[in-house]
Amino acid sequence: MGFKIYEGSYKDQKAIVMESSLLAFKFLPDFGGNIASIVDKKTSKEFMVQRPEPKYRTVPFDGSYVDAECCGLDDMFPTIDTCYYQKEPWAGIKLADHGEIWNLKAKILAGKDDVRFTFYGIRLPYVFEKRIRFLSDSVLRIDYKVINNTQFDMDFLWAAHTMLNAEPGVKILVPRDLKKAISVFTNTGRIGRYGEEFEWPEFTDKGGIKRNASIMGTREDNCEKYYFKDALKKGWCAAQYPDNSVFALSFPPQKIPYLGILHNPGSFRNIYNLFLEPCSASFDRPDFAAARGQNSVVKASSSYEWYLNITLGKAASVKEVDENGVVT
Repeated sequence: MGFKIYEGSYKDQKAIVMESSLLAFKFLPDFGGNIASIVDKKTSKEFMVQRPEPKYRTVPFDGSYVDAECCGLDDMFPTIDTCYYQKEPWAGIKLADHGEIWNLKAKILAGKDDVRFTFYGIRLPYVFEKRIRFLSDSVLRIDYKVINNTQFDMDFLWAAHTMLNAEPGVKILVPRDLKKAISVFTNTGRIGRYGEEFEWPEFTDKGGIKRNASIMGTREDNCEKYYFKDALKKGWCAAQYPDNSVFALSFPPQKIPYLGILHNPGSFRNIYNLFLEPCSASFDRPDFAAARGQNSVVKASSSYEWYLNITLGKAASVKEVDENGVVT
C-alpha cells in the first residue's frame, strides 16, 4: 500500500489530494474540507456529482447551499435546514442553511499519513475536527470530533451529504431489518405527505402503482427524500452500480443511528443522482429531531466522536459493511 498526500487544485480552488493505488480523493480546505472528487484510478470513474462550470461557485456565509457549488460530499452541521436554536443560552440564534462547516475555511495539519481539518463554530461555540486517512487501498476513513467547551449541553445534527452520480439500475443497499421509511420531501407526492410512513423497499405509491425504492429507475421529473423509521442496529449503506461497482459508507450506529435517502432521477438541475445521508439526528433539523426523541447532543464540557468509512470496490452482491469498511 502506497499512499500519497499533496497539494493540488480543483477548478480554481486549492485542493488537498489523497491517493492510494486504487483511489484519488480531492478535499477543499477552504470549503469545509468537502470532498469534491472521488475517482477510481483504474477506470477513471468519478463517483461524485460535478458541476460543469470551470469556476467553483461560492456564496457568503449563511448563503443558500443550492446557489453554491452544490456537488461532491460535505458535512451538514449543526443542522440541514435553516432554523432557530431553541434552548438557552443560544435560544433564538439562527442556524445557517446546510449548517456551517461546508462553507468554512479549515485550519490544516497535513502529516505523512493523514490530514487534519479544524473548524471553529460561528453561531454556536463548538470546535469541529476531522482526521482523514486511508485504512487500505480501497477504504478511506474520516474520524470526527465535536468539542463543546461550554457549561451547557448543545443539540446538533450531523449528516454526510453524499451526492453520488447514479444511473438507472443502481441498487440502494441497507441493513435488511430496515422495513419502513418516513417521507420528508416529495415533488410528486408518490411517497406521501411529510411525516407519512411507507413500506421499504417495495410499496404502493399514492397513485396505486407498485414501486421498488431500492432500485433507481428511468430518468423522470421526480425528487423525494425519506428517513428510515427505525434507528440503525448496523451502521452502513451502499450503492451498487450495474457494472457491480460498489460505493459504501460505514459508521458507528451508536453515534450515527439514522439514515436518510434522497432520489433525484432528473428533477433537480436535470442531473441524475442519489444522496446517501447517514446522520446523528433525523428530520433535517435538531429541533424536529428532539421533538421525535431522535436528537443528538454534545454534553457540556465534553465531546462527541464518530467515524465515516468510504469504501469503493466491486462485488456481485453485498451482505454488509463492517466497522473497518470491509464489504462482505
